[in-house]
Amino acid sequence: MDTPEFFVVDDDASVRKGIRRLLKSLHLAVRLFESAEDFLAQVKPGTVGCLILDIRLPGMTGLQLQEQLVRSNWHLPIIFVTAHDDDESRATAMRQGAVAYLHKPFDREHFVDSVNQAISRSLV
Repeated sequence: MDTPEFFVVDDDASVRKGIRRLLKSLHLAVRLFESAEDFLAQVKPGTVGCLILDIRLPGMTGLQLQEQLVRSNWHLPIIFVTAHDDDESRATAMRQGAVAYLHKPFDREHFVDSVNQAISRSLV
């Protein structure tokens, strides 16, 4: 089976590009989106992959996107990355099945470990 594609949703272009560069260094396929709505408009429901998602986005938040995916039974492993860490958001994200919840700037090794966990979950 092929390695899943990674979908990066973050409103900060420099963060999207940095994560893309890191994922490409791991020889992973990457697509970038600046909003949750952008992601939903361009990726077909049920598509296999992994989602790297910011919590605070204009319009639909990362947690709202996660909730919508869960409601629609779209099992997409999610790694949250955020500069605005708070216990309630972390608890909600993890309760709804997130692989990881990382605070920006995140540790590269921890990020890569989370990516590997997400890949494992997407191949199940």
